[in-house]
Formats: sequence, C-alpha cells, structure tokens
Amino acid sequence: MFERPIRGLTTAGILLMAGTALAAAFGYKAGSESWTDASGKAGASYRDVLTTADYYGLESIKGWEYNHRLCVLEIEQEAFATRDLSRLDTLKLCEPTVGQVWKRADIGSGEFLTGIAVCTGANKDDPSVHGYKVMGSILEEDGKLKSGKAPVKAEFEGCKKWQPDRTCPKGSVATGVRAYFDDEAHGIVGLGLRCHALEPRGK
Repeated sequence: MFERPIRGLTTAGILLMAGTALAAAFGYKAGSESWTDASGKAGASYRDVLTTADYYGLESIKGWEYNHRLCVLEIEQEAFATRDLSRLDTLKLCEPTVGQVWKRADIGSGEFLTGIAVCTGANKDDPSVHGYKVMGSILEEDGKLKSGKAPVKAEFEGCKKWQPDRTCPKGSVATGVRAYFDDEAHGIVGLGLRCHALEPRGK
C-alpha cells in the first residue's frame, strides 16, 4: 500500500526538510571545548577562526604565502549530517606582495579535521610556517569517530622541519583554528586547534 505524499510538499521539499533535521542530529557536547598546544611556535599574538554553528566541523585549510610568509588562511567547515560545505571568514595577517603562492589541504567530504602539524624552516632563524599537514576522522552514524584516510600535506618552498602533531582528544573533532604570530615579518609561526566532543540532538 502506497503512502500519500504530504499535501503541499514536493519530494524535493520533503528531502530538504529531512536534511535540515539531520543537520542537528549531532552537536557539540556542552563543556567539552578544549584547545591543543601550538604545532610550531606559540607566538605573542594569535587570531582564531571558528565554526559558525554547533553542527559543523572543519574539513580543509587553504593557505597563502606572501614573500615566503604564510599570511592568509581560508578554512572550510562541513555539516556533520548534510555534508554542506561553507567557507569561514578569511584570516589575513599581512598585505599581498609579488610572488603569491597558495596551497590547499582537504581531507574530503565526510571526514572531519582532528589533528594538525606545521612545517617550518631548518633552524630557529626561520620560525615561519612553510607548510601544514591535516589529519581527520570519519563520523559514523552512531556518532563515533573512526580513523580517516592518510594525512594530507600542503608544502611550500622552505618547508624543512615538521613540528609535532597536535591532535584533538579522543572522540572530538576540530571546530576552530588558532594562528599564532609575532610580527608581519614572519607571518604565521604556529597553528593550534579548538576541539569539541559530539553528542546526539533531538532525542
């Protein structure tokens, strides 16, 4: 026996409603926010880029080097259930120069950022970030996280020494990035993550 469609709603409209409901199926667990240490140097100052709602996690990081300084980050967030992707506000530390180069590290749809590491110059005289590596986890239907695919790297010229990995606590995903800097001369010198555990919603 066939069920009657809801009066006034098309099939596309019903699917849209279902997607909207699913977007709230998981959200940040209250009181679970934490920050990792910096990979690289914890500079004197920092700026944060954070997700815009509690059903988003981070998926990709695109960085721009100006004159061999990592000066700009463009970060994308993905909804846990609907996989909708959106770009967050751009983080910009210095003005464009000749010789701009960009690199993007994307862990892919359905996988959420859970770890990061940066690559710097060979010695203390060059603390600038010249590359980054992102690690992710796959969110399963029951809300558990399982190991994702291989880490994804974005390396600029001058990437010589990889700094320690910084990862979210077990069961948590990245919901923000913190970029550390000392001055415009070096650009970004370290990166850290804001993390949240997840919990089901609407049950």
